[in-house]
Amino acid sequence: MAQPDQSKRRHYTLYVADNHILARNSDQHLIDLGAVEQRDGGYHYLLDGDNSEGHDLPDADALLEDVERNLTFLFLDGQFTSLPDLSEEFAGATETAPAREIALDELATGLDPAGA
Repeated sequence: MAQPDQSKRRHYTLYVADNHILARNSDQHLIDLGAVEQRDGGYHYLLDGDNSEGHDLPDADALLEDVERNLTFLFLDGQFTSLPDLSEEFAGATETAPAREIALDELATGLDPAGA
C-alpha cells in the first residue's frame, strides 16, 4: 500500500478541557467541537457539527482517540472556517488538558471503509 503524501496531511491538536472537545490548527486557532460529559464512570461526547458521538469511554485519552476516528479533514477544515477562535477563552485550560496530536489527509473523503 502506498504511503500518503506527507505534504497533503494537516496537523491538529485535540483537547478535552472544561467539558469541551477543542481543536487547535497549525495557525494556533482554537475551536470548540462539542461537549463532553463524565457520568456513570465513563466519558461521553457529542460533536456539534455532525452529531458524531461516543459513549462509555474509559478516560479522556480514549475519548480523544475516538474523536480522531470520527474526524475528516473536510469536516474539521469547515469547522475552523465557520467557528470563532477561542484561544484567549481557553488559554489556561489547554495547558494541562489531556491532548492528542493528529494528522488528517486533505485528500481523504471520509467515505472509505476503515482499514481499507
